[in-house]
Amino acid sequence: MTTENDFPLITISISAYTSSDTIEDAINSAIAQDWPNKEILIADDASTDNTVEVIERLIEGHDYIRLLKYPHNKGFAQSLNTLISEAKGEFFAIFDDDDVSKPDRLTRQYQRIVTYEKTHDTDMVICHTARIQTFQNGYERYEPTMGTKNGLAPHGDTVADRILYGRIVGDVVGSCANCSRMARIDVFRNMGGYASDMTRGEDTEFNIKFALSGGHFVGIADPLTSQTMTMGREKTLDQEKKAEIYVVEKNKNYLSQKGWYSFCIKWIDVRHYYLNQHKFKFMCRLISLFIRHPFKVMLKIFWAFPACNTRKDFKKWHHKEFN
Repeated sequence: MTTENDFPLITISISAYTSSDTIEDAINSAIAQDWPNKEILIADDASTDNTVEVIERLIEGHDYIRLLKYPHNKGFAQSLNTLISEAKGEFFAIFDDDDVSKPDRLTRQYQRIVTYEKTHDTDMVICHTARIQTFQNGYERYEPTMGTKNGLAPHGDTVADRILYGRIVGDVVGSCANCSRMARIDVFRNMGGYASDMTRGEDTEFNIKFALSGGHFVGIADPLTSQTMTMGREKTLDQEKKAEIYVVEKNKNYLSQKGWYSFCIKWIDVRHYYLNQHKFKFMCRLISLFIRHPFKVMLKIFWAFPACNTRKDFKKWHHKEFN
């Protein structure tokens, strides 16, 4: 007879901040996971509303759920690092405080990871799922993830190049977001967790770090996570630009070796003007960059095409067109 102990322990982590309107659905979706051996580790990052009260009510009677209450706000990256250090599971799955996962998410991600490990003889594997993104006005869109095809998954420089300067080789199209992420706990710990000085883009920085360490990115094409697109203090275009600059500067040596560093710095301005709908500045910067780097600009536009709908919706979201 199969018992709970025949299944490795999986830690579900939820970092909550001032999310009393959404945290109940998030926790209930974690409780509803059909994986028989799980712990749920919730951190309240010094919420300013009644999020703690909601959490305490929901977890009463569930001895496999632990709540950490931070006296001061740490920020998402540091909160995640604490959850990683506190986790008891062999695997670690990240759930967001305003998202909902389907009941078979853990089971399917576990199966995807261990099957790939055996087939390709590696324990450097991280798994994401596709997502349904829901906006305030009810508009929904499907966001794919990379590595959903059979065979060798995107890994190493291939993934780093896609994230850092857009190069497309193989099955690298699609997002790798925290809210659908799962891996062995040792993957997170061996990578040193998340960059604690970042307030935005910490998942991107982690992905690059993991890729440059030889990590493999496997994915599930079914949208096992429903992501609520909420705005927050750190979700601004200025914060996005700051995070992009941080990531490029941190990988300056790598990008310089590839011949893309100076171009990437200039492209951040082009992208920022586009997202801010500054059409004149956008065109001026784009034309200036094209005069100096015509081939790279054409490559960037070509590589950007598969994700053009994602970028369009991202711009609309920031300009509150989905409210």
